[in-house]
Amino acid sequence: MKIKVNANYTYETMPDYTDPVEGAKELVVSGHEISVAYIPDVVYDHKSGVDLHLHILQPKIMLEEDRTFPCVIFIKGSAWMKQQLHPEIPQLAKLAQLGYVVAEVEYRHSGIAHHPAQIIDAKNAIRYMKKHAAYYHADPEKVIIMGDSSGGHISCMTGMTSNTTLFDEPNDAHYSCDVKGIISLYGAVDLTLPDGFPSTENHQLPDSPEGMLVGYNIRENPEEALRASARYYVHEDFAPVLLLHGSKDKTVFCQESVDLYRALKEAGKEVTFYIVRNADHGGAAFWTNEALAVYDQFIQDCLSR
Repeated sequence: MKIKVNANYTYETMPDYTDPVEGAKELVVSGHEISVAYIPDVVYDHKSGVDLHLHILQPKIMLEEDRTFPCVIFIKGSAWMKQQLHPEIPQLAKLAQLGYVVAEVEYRHSGIAHHPAQIIDAKNAIRYMKKHAAYYHADPEKVIIMGDSSGGHISCMTGMTSNTTLFDEPNDAHYSCDVKGIISLYGAVDLTLPDGFPSTENHQLPDSPEGMLVGYNIRENPEEALRASARYYVHEDFAPVLLLHGSKDKTVFCQESVDLYRALKEAGKEVTFYIVRNADHGGAAFWTNEALAVYDQFIQDCLSR
């Protein structure tokens, strides 16, 4: 096969190699496959003396270079303590490969700032991604918030108050922090659930993750703790909610999501709840093809409204 040398071919004008090669096999692609680029350590804000970062996963399609994608703001759980963001990247890449820009958010941990700092940070991460949407090929009108464990709490609190002035210190008031959908995976969404449930953790004393988040003994301040819990805000105006929780979660009891689900239903909100049978706190059960299909369908339903 002969082609012109130094002809400055584009992909479209480059001749396809068609000479027969004995013994060779073929894989045929369309050029519309999705690859994922990883952009680490993007500073989106500076609070309490520290830079706050995003880890961004950006879908790329060879023949659709100008395409924009919905954006998923992902809040990685850490018991509200300092996060380990990198281990979640392989799982989030699966979501990005479905055609979503995914921005994993670093928030101020409880060691440097109490509630509601984490929600303030999540709202400003949303604003940052909307402001810089064109650069990352994201659609600023199609934003979902999603999180796991303590990140599920932050996601629910952020999404459910996104149309209010609560827990908000805008880093750019030209952009809203509203979202089209809210996803919580095994979320620690209720700080008031007593220690008596079958968990291996301390959840209410000052040295518990929840106690360190709010800065007080939850048993002695139940009303204040309720205002730091998602079910307190079920009557606000917010997007549809998707909850998933493992039936054998020994860290954050499934009852937390059950109670939030029932409160949302009673308030007349759009909510879908999956009990993930036999699943513990996180792990592969929440990143199977079946689980990814649930997230994808929920997001598409939210964006089609």
